[in-house]
Amino acid sequence: MSAFTHYEPTATSLAVAHQGQFPAVTLSFNLVPGLALGDAVKAINAATRKIGLPSTIQGSFQGTAQAFQASLTNQPLLILAALFAVYIVLGILYESYVHPITIISTLPSAGVGALLHF
Repeated sequence: MSAFTHYEPTATSLAVAHQGQFPAVTLSFNLVPGLALGDAVKAINAATRKIGLPSTIQGSFQGTAQAFQASLTNQPLLILAALFAVYIVLGILYESYVHPITIISTLPSAGVGALLHF
């Protein structure tokens, strides 16, 4: 055994954290008052790209930041479902297929006006 191994007593940690099958390190952060979670996630992702982590190191968010990212992935689907629900309600209200489309077609210009006013 001494031809290919070597041992010596050293101090080591009692446990190694894992995420799935891989060893993991947890970095925690708190938000500065007035800073949005989305801005913090963008800043952390930018810092990760800037330091040039090797491809063998993968980062991911957990907790509130993970829930925030998951909600952003479903957001386009939720907007389409809301528009469809509005179309159905307007169709029932006006008893027509055309009038809801004319009303919904004003949403983009209304959104631009809201952003310009803000």
